[in-house]
Amino acid sequence: MTAPQLTIAMSESDRTLKLLTGVSRLPGFELAVSRETVEQIFVQQISQAMYDISELSLASYLIAKGGGDTRLTAIPVFLSRSFRHNAIYVRADSPWRHPSELKGRRFGFPEYQMTAAVWIRGLFREEWGIATGDMEWFTFRPERVPVATPAKLTEGDIFEALAEGRVDAIMSARRPPEKFFPSSGEGGVLRRLIPDVWNEERRYYERTGIFPIMHLVSIKEETAARYPELPRLLYDRMTEIKNEGIAGLLETIKNNTSDPWIWESVERSIRFMGGDLWPYGASGNWEQIRKFMSYLIQDGLLKRELAPEEVFHPSVWDT
Repeated sequence: MTAPQLTIAMSESDRTLKLLTGVSRLPGFELAVSRETVEQIFVQQISQAMYDISELSLASYLIAKGGGDTRLTAIPVFLSRSFRHNAIYVRADSPWRHPSELKGRRFGFPEYQMTAAVWIRGLFREEWGIATGDMEWFTFRPERVPVATPAKLTEGDIFEALAEGRVDAIMSARRPPEKFFPSSGEGGVLRRLIPDVWNEERRYYERTGIFPIMHLVSIKEETAARYPELPRLLYDRMTEIKNEGIAGLLETIKNNTSDPWIWESVERSIRFMGGDLWPYGASGNWEQIRKFMSYLIQDGLLKRELAPEEVFHPSVWDT
């Protein structure tokens, strides 16, 4: 009997590559892998529910759910997590060294509703004492879920806009091109706003316990209804792959990366974060998701807090 074929789209990482390449199989299913940029995946999934399984922006998923969209469900597999303090850039000749100095300035995001942007605005309010109305916001691409925002949609490239002085600061999940920001992180047209940003992020984690979730895994609702065993099966398999990936980072017989001191970095992070570097699961992450939903509500992008039963498939509520 031929196994059912499911379409899947995810970015490549040590948390996904074994699944995408077939090294690790999903029992009972064949996977047809679509290779797109993560931005393309998000647009196609949130607008058309194109894939049976896909990586998806946490913000876009929650906004769509809050607006009554029932085409997708999700599992608490968080393929992207990132502190975004390091993603705030200014021009190299800028006088500013901390986000609290940016009140009243022109600030750019690629997109207002993107998860990283929601986190940054929340940090502006809670950590840096700047209300949303105290900034002039600019965006550089259309919103993937149609929402009203206070941002001015601007033509052109976000990095060029900063370099040319059309905005004063930006947040970009993607690293600026080499011509603006060298691989050393120094000596370019642009620089990171916060000089000691890596320790600033560690202090934030030490104070809050938050390692910000960016993306989760979405499943088409009709696919989950047809194969009710799929969401939990996928959760379990992707948890195994994630754990194997971390173990691979620690393996010293062969460096799985191109960073000569990767083992020092991983061991340090494990000591600092208390063991699980990249936690999956609903219960242990729910308070962070609630915090994130409060930011969405303050931004006017979500009307109310959603319940776990509205966000995740029933088969993973106990994770």
